[in-house]
Amino acid sequence: MSGWRERDHAPAAGTPLCAFAELPEDNGVERVFGDGPREFRVVVFRVGDDARAYVNECPHADIPFGFAEGVFCVHEIDGRRDLLCAHHSAVFHLDDGLCWDGPCVGARLEPVDVRVRDGTVVVA
Repeated sequence: MSGWRERDHAPAAGTPLCAFAELPEDNGVERVFGDGPREFRVVVFRVGDDARAYVNECPHADIPFGFAEGVFCVHEIDGRRDLLCAHHSAVFHLDDGLCWDGPCVGARLEPVDVRVRDGTVVVA
């Protein structure tokens, strides 16, 4: 069992997160479950013909990645799609969550198990 499943308000298997067609090339789609200081934030990204989802929490500082709510910096470097943490400039590969530049090199994003089912990204 993954650690994210044990967090307060973590979505159950089968919970829809977004339509795959809704995933932009240059941003992510964030979903928030619960409220207050113990809310569960997940962000979903398009990676080729698939989706990847991660807990929206930088391993360097335990804060969300975005520049503002729902605004993420996704770009391509050397043929790989990457996420830039807005707060400390850590850069993570979206396909495997590995930080390859910035203050937490070698750390990884916490993946949330998802799959695309009938055009919808759902928690696996």
